[in-house]
Amino acid sequence: MLGANWSCGALGRPQACGPQQAPGLGGKAVARLLQGAVLRGAEPAEILRDAAIDPLVFGDASRAIDGRELVRLMRQIQIALDDVYLGFLPQGCRLALETERLLSFLHCTSFGEALRVSIRFTQAMSVDVGLGITEEHGAGLQHICRYHTIDGVDRAMLVWIRFVWIYQFFSWLIGRPLALRGLSIQGPRPVHENGFDPFALFRCPVEFDASVDALSYDFNDLTVRPVHSSIKEYEDYYASQPDWFGVPSGGRSWRERTQQVLIDFQKAGMWSAPIEAVAARLRTRVRRLRNDLSQEGESFQDIRTRLRGELAAAYLLASDMPITEIGFTVGFSEPGSFSRHFCAWAGMAPSAYRNEYMSDADRIAEATALLNERRVS
Repeated sequence: MLGANWSCGALGRPQACGPQQAPGLGGKAVARLLQGAVLRGAEPAEILRDAAIDPLVFGDASRAIDGRELVRLMRQIQIALDDVYLGFLPQGCRLALETERLLSFLHCTSFGEALRVSIRFTQAMSVDVGLGITEEHGAGLQHICRYHTIDGVDRAMLVWIRFVWIYQFFSWLIGRPLALRGLSIQGPRPVHENGFDPFALFRCPVEFDASVDALSYDFNDLTVRPVHSSIKEYEDYYASQPDWFGVPSGGRSWRERTQQVLIDFQKAGMWSAPIEAVAARLRTRVRRLRNDLSQEGESFQDIRTRLRGELAAAYLLASDMPITEIGFTVGFSEPGSFSRHFCAWAGMAPSAYRNEYMSDADRIAEATALLNERRVS
């Protein structure tokens, strides 16, 4: 519920109309998020400092944290307690088990499969978490979450932060925001002193005082393929400090993912990697990869040619290597073949390209940066 001094912004988030209160998750809610840690004997001020957040926010209704600070705080609580569930459950779940859970479904071929595997793994990890899925009259899938919390903590806060994680994580996994059909919340609508609506970020209808805590997914999302498949990508996601009060990141396009795989192959000296090898690395089918790239206005051959040409151009401007040696370096066995291919890509011969731009400081700086990034190992 928005307070009298607030209005709803373009993304559905509260925006302040006056200086008296800060937007975001208020200090009292922050204190509730730290309840499990406090009961475990942790010092909240220390956790907040380690998360690069002013400790004075703790319990102060006039202060708040933003979506990036929320990510840092949640992760710091988990690290401090070695508990995925922030100390809210009797048994909890160690971070090592969370990694194993992620590994169990990062290889899945669809969001629906990943969801089911995740639920089965979670049920095996903790007796304090009861998860399940049910179909909703053929229109969607209901993901029910039951958390058996300890005394002295605000169960509603755990439900909320877990729902935020589920929404943000699976949106990241598929490369676009989940199209949630709705949320069901057992408790009443929360009222925050600063007018912040913690459920606005889900961008879907919310039913309060419901019989269960649940997220409802659209069937169309269940067949979407994941665009991420490694723990490193997951770690990089957190390292980027995503804004959990904003629209979930759309992830990398198929062009970007194809380009990265080709760069990896080229660094290993494989200059003409076939689309079959790239599709296998991306865990997709060749025909589907071609179609996905086509929808983005790209083709596999064009991407591969462009990457090779960009690197050759970088060597021409950022090094004094002879042109023949550059051709050999980027995988051409014959100087004539390199010249023909480079001319087709750049519209001029390698020697003409070097002469044309050798005094262009901006191009040389760009070439140097690219060469440092993609130099053949």
